[in-house]
Amino acid sequence: MRGQVALPFILLISGIIIEITIAGSFITYFLSTSGLGERLSLRASTAAQSGLRDAMIRITRDKDFAASAQNYNLDVGNDAAAISVSRTVDSTLGIYIYTITSTGTASSRQRKLVATIIVNQRNGYIQLQSLIDTPVS
Repeated sequence: MRGQVALPFILLISGIIIEITIAGSFITYFLSTSGLGERLSLRASTAAQSGLRDAMIRITRDKDFAASAQNYNLDVGNDAAAISVSRTVDSTLGIYIYTITSTGTASSRQRKLVATIIVNQRNGYIQLQSLIDTPVS
């Protein structure tokens, strides 16, 4: 009679241990994938910032850069940035107003930065007026 109680008890304890193991595996999986998303988003943001800096360097070297709209791509390691530069002229103030849009892509994540830069036509002084992190559409 004593042996008949042992088998159901062992099966009950084994089932509980298996359920705890499966639940732990799911929790570990979800925590690791959320961390991956954060890393990819940070990499996309870094690629977008690199695209902005590249466009600013090009504008610094050539004040007439983007007399017409310029679109180009930049590879940043395994990631990429799509950069769009447009320019308007305010002749009353003697300045160029550049709008730079940089969309960084890392695997499935994208981040978009939009910057407005003012360049003095006379002395070439460059000033960052605004930098906005906008949603990717």
